[in-house]
Amino acid sequence: MLGQAHAGLGWLIGVASPTSDRRLRLWCTAAAILPDVDALSILAGGPAYDRYHHTFGHNLFTGILCVSAAAWAFRRSPTRSWLAAITLVAVSFASHLLTDMKLSGWPLHLLWPVNRKSFEFHPNLQVGAPINIVLAGVLMTVPWALAAWKGVTPLEILSPRLDHLFLNLFRRRNRECSACGQPCNNRCEGCTRPVCLRHARIGWRFRTTCPSCAAGPPRAKITREGVEEILARELGFIRSPEGLRLDPEFAQLLERKLTEGLKRLDAVPRTHALWQGSDHQPTLAKVADLSRLLLHETPDDEEARWVLFADSVRSCSADYTALEPLVLRDFATLHWLVAAARWNFLLSGLDPVAALRKPFESMSRTVGSLETVLGELVHDPDRRTKEAAARCLELLRGRNPWKARSLTPGDLL
Repeated sequence: MLGQAHAGLGWLIGVASPTSDRRLRLWCTAAAILPDVDALSILAGGPAYDRYHHTFGHNLFTGILCVSAAAWAFRRSPTRSWLAAITLVAVSFASHLLTDMKLSGWPLHLLWPVNRKSFEFHPNLQVGAPINIVLAGVLMTVPWALAAWKGVTPLEILSPRLDHLFLNLFRRRNRECSACGQPCNNRCEGCTRPVCLRHARIGWRFRTTCPSCAAGPPRAKITREGVEEILARELGFIRSPEGLRLDPEFAQLLERKLTEGLKRLDAVPRTHALWQGSDHQPTLAKVADLSRLLLHETPDDEEARWVLFADSVRSCSADYTALEPLVLRDFATLHWLVAAARWNFLLSGLDPVAALRKPFESMSRTVGSLETVLGELVHDPDRRTKEAAARCLELLRGRNPWKARSLTPGDLL
């Protein structure tokens, strides 16, 4: 079978899984094309290719190494996700061997180098057979059609941002561009304001910025702004009607924590090393620097952790590690972790399953089976903790509870 058909089949295996995420899809696609590594023998000439093609790549020992590498790479995943990952990687690798035994025209040496016995299904059709051309067309087309179901395309192999930009061409434009007021569905990754492709600047690694952010920060003012003016500028989106519609309670938490952080920063003497080389005005970037400095000196500083958490949510960076010790100290804090994942998903399309994988893995190393702990919390008397635990269980199992749909066939018309 043709190489692009193998890659398409591997992608389909990875994307169809309930535990599917970008890392799993990459592994399944790579495993599905890995056996063709022995085709590199053509670089040594025709005789070498005839001797080694379908040998050191197309054999069971290479498959065992591939699955073992996947088991190591996914070792920090919950047990269910780990088992699903190594099974799907094994299936992807096996799919290449089985299809080549019927659709390549070459026998396979599955036990090479221990035994050069040949294996194939008769008749073994040549690569140029019509069925191979048809399969290549189908397996290269179906992954794109599945975008209506899964909300991802093979473009994410190159860049998740590129994939997001491509899919937004077909999604409903439910926002207004901050530059021209026209309908759009992209956001600036700097200030999170909506921006259309006409005014967006697509930079390195397909990072989208609005004209204001692309122009760079304004020159420092001679007169020092007050904290309230800075708050009005820095927390504009969180205080906006759109921010309140996302989650009013969570928006208030973010505003409160970031406001306290800004005031705490403003109280730091301007002679402190933190202000060196700056305009001496408190900003959220400096608040994050101060919080990291405080946590380095005093790891138990809860307010510094809340500020880092709130700033990561505001910037859609999905770095929730600052909140992990607070969650482990009081599982009622799970409510805010789930709220952050939902906020970033609804605001920027950030996959909550992927965003929470690292925090879940980290907490599992402390509490053991996180699934067991969450199963107990589902029966917690506190309603918010109970609901948060239920959402976390879904996310832990690879399901996005807020993804009613990503694209529908109607959106693609």
